[in-house]
Amino acid sequence: MKNCKLITQHRITTKQILFAFSLTLGLFTNQLIIAQSVDSLINEALINNPKLRSLRYKIISSEKRSESVNTLPPPNFSIEFSQVPTNSLNILNLANSNNLAVSQMFPLGGKLNAMAEVEKKNTRIESDNYEIYKTNLIAQIKMSYYSIWLIDRKTEIQRKNISLLNDLVKSIESAYYTNRINQADVLSVQSELAANETQLLILEKQREAELYKMNKLLGRNPDSKNLIVDSEIKLPETELIQTELEEILEANNPTIKKMNSMISMNVAMIEANNKELIPDLMVQAMFMRMPRGMYLTAKSDLSMINPKTETMYSLMFSINLPFAPWSSNKYKAKEEELYASIKSIEYEKNDMLREMNSELQSVLVKYNTSLELLNLYRGKIIPLYTQTAESQVIAYQNNRANITTVIDSYRMLLMQEMNLVMAKADAQMFLAEIEQLSKTEIKEVTK
Repeated sequence: MKNCKLITQHRITTKQILFAFSLTLGLFTNQLIIAQSVDSLINEALINNPKLRSLRYKIISSEKRSESVNTLPPPNFSIEFSQVPTNSLNILNLANSNNLAVSQMFPLGGKLNAMAEVEKKNTRIESDNYEIYKTNLIAQIKMSYYSIWLIDRKTEIQRKNISLLNDLVKSIESAYYTNRINQADVLSVQSELAANETQLLILEKQREAELYKMNKLLGRNPDSKNLIVDSEIKLPETELIQTELEEILEANNPTIKKMNSMISMNVAMIEANNKELIPDLMVQAMFMRMPRGMYLTAKSDLSMINPKTETMYSLMFSINLPFAPWSSNKYKAKEEELYASIKSIEYEKNDMLREMNSELQSVLVKYNTSLELLNLYRGKIIPLYTQTAESQVIAYQNNRANITTVIDSYRMLLMQEMNLVMAKADAQMFLAEIEQLSKTEIKEVTK
């Protein structure tokens, strides 16, 4: 009668363990520390990431350069003491003339505006560089976040499995003490328990390594351990249509936009280059003081000699001649160089667009495959493996199966649970790649 009571207790405990093991992954232990969403980490990185901050200052630098080129060149001021006798240091009164001159160059034909426009286009390129890095940074944070999420979920499953195996060890040890099972069964379960504890240690080290990567992206101290991710992640309900995503990619992808900006800047450079063929105007004004009077020449009227100080002024206007045959080829060759550069960028852009569309198609297939796997694991595979494990336990209790079969059923159920969370993490990572290519946030809703 006592033995029957022990067998009944053993069967009830095993069923309770199997029922707990078959719970869905949504029922995880409540976290004591408030979890951080991926959006909050992205906002933190956009403020603190050092590389992103550097790119912001590059934009400001380019804007200021645009302002600086749209100004006249500085004027020239000169003082000359002409023909001072070598035996005197009185340069003011013994020189033939004291000359003060001011000159100013005036670029004509809108050259300054054209150069400023080139710098504005360059500012646009710097902004595109900022958007490229920002887009890549967001994608890297999401992928790192979901990698940590996957490690956490695997860790939870592993710990639950260890707890169940501990309970199973205690259960079969009581049966072993009553001589209903042999020692080999107990050792088999204990070996499986040790293997699971080893896997748990590996997962903890993987999380630590991934955390270093995340801290670098966030601009945090590399040794910071304060990161808890949400236990629930979201997937979009709406179907992702390839043709629509390709159109969004072409319009929004920052790398493609940068190439368009580079073409635009080259066009502005051609316009500025052609304006260089317009002459520049130089204006010079000079004031002359002659302390010893006017210059004497062979035809000077000596009766008019007057040693008193004389003053006069002069104005000079000059232009350069960039269209001269021996100079104009410089600007013509520069124009041909810029046109060739535009063609090169256009072909490079088309090639990159094709490559990105191909990558988008590949990632979209992987994303849809992950969604199908999710539904398959949830709706069919895990329920079947749960029933199989339960049947093996019952068979073992009735001496129709050995402990190795029971352990194998536990192991296979654990593997399918791992595959489920891997499929969900993969779907999120593929979604992050799609968002990175299209530079469009796909609205997320709980699924």
